[in-house]
Amino acid sequence: MGIYNALYAGASGLTASGEGMRVIGDNIANINTTGFKSQNVNFSDILGQTLSTTGANIANQVGNGVQIASIAHNQAQGSLKSTSSTTDMAINGAGMFSLRDPVSGATQYTRAGSFQLDAQSNLINPQGLIVQGWAVDAAGNLTGNPIDISTANATTTAQATTQVNAGLTVNSTVTPINPAITPFDPANAATYHFKSAATVYDSLGAIHNLNLYFVKIGNNAAGNAVWDWHATVDGAQVTGGTAGIATEINPAGVGTSTPSTVAGNGIVTAGSQSLTFSNTNGTLITEIAPNLTFPWLGSTASSLAFNFGNATTTDAQGILGTGNNGVTQLAGASSTRFMNTDGFAAGTLDHLETDTQGRISGVFSNGQRRALFQVALAKFPNEAVLNKLGGNMFAPSIASGNPVMATAGTSGLGSISPSALEQSNVDLGAEFVKLIITQRAYQAS
Repeated sequence: MGIYNALYAGASGLTASGEGMRVIGDNIANINTTGFKSQNVNFSDILGQTLSTTGANIANQVGNGVQIASIAHNQAQGSLKSTSSTTDMAINGAGMFSLRDPVSGATQYTRAGSFQLDAQSNLINPQGLIVQGWAVDAAGNLTGNPIDISTANATTTAQATTQVNAGLTVNSTVTPINPAITPFDPANAATYHFKSAATVYDSLGAIHNLNLYFVKIGNNAAGNAVWDWHATVDGAQVTGGTAGIATEINPAGVGTSTPSTVAGNGIVTAGSQSLTFSNTNGTLITEIAPNLTFPWLGSTASSLAFNFGNATTTDAQGILGTGNNGVTQLAGASSTRFMNTDGFAAGTLDHLETDTQGRISGVFSNGQRRALFQVALAKFPNEAVLNKLGGNMFAPSIASGNPVMATAGTSGLGSISPSALEQSNVDLGAEFVKLIITQRAYQAS
């Protein structure tokens, strides 16, 4: 029977070596497959029989060939390749993407992060499986359990302007104007010294042009310069206004503010909307800036706070400072350094951005940026023995254990590289060496 056993041993070598070359061929064929993990074949011998036992109780055993003991995945990190797609992702470290099959509902896993948006705005892989992640609320917190990542309802509603921050320099050398003699008139440039503009939004996102006017009144009893300020919008934009006429707004709505007064000796008493500057260094000493109410036509009225800087003694916001970070008075032409407002119009999703934690943010047409989802990563006790499903997809096996879901950079998981894909980890040189050795074993068998 020995010759027959030798033939069967050679036949086992043919079978095992053939399967070994099949695995090597699969590795080589997938050298350009995104996220592909190569496989290694491990062989083991087959015990044929014990022929006899020596007097020293040593068994004389003969083998019966070779068999494949295991085919294990090589979990080594593949190199990363940058792409131009903002929805592509690569895992740099441990972990796998989690995707749901919309047909069967089953969850599958992959290292291939080539994703795109489908017609329903779901983030999918090339096979149509939907990437899973946690929804992110307005405060930036993760909510609930992982769900389908979809941007179908990703919009931003309008937000009304509530704050105007002004940074200007007004000319200290201009001739004061007594409002009792020459009342402020936005249509008459001779009644004010400087004009600056800002863009504000109502609660529905409509844009309104706001104009601020500054009038030097004179000096107070301490010798410091007092300026009045006024705010106007086109009368067509507010209730009680006249189209085409600049309409002044005060804390109660449409109406003029109370101007500063000039005594007979020339001493100025500050009015209801005024700024007082040091005649020593031009810094803002006193800021009188009540909130103004804008009764917008067609939307809810807005209350706007005006911040002209942190005054040194009296500040409208109650935050004292150096008096030189907003409006200041210096010699030279008046100018606007900055005019910042909050609020924005409604917007639609323009594109997505992903950070290294897998947080997907929407960038909207109105310039706003908001976090929408955070990609869920899966970590298995033993990823090397997951069941291959084809198409770069895997399913848990009994030996792999159940996955733990977490975010990138936590629980031992790797980080996300946005706009990148993980390359195959196949080492072509090593595969050819294994191919030569396995081929020789096949020939010899």
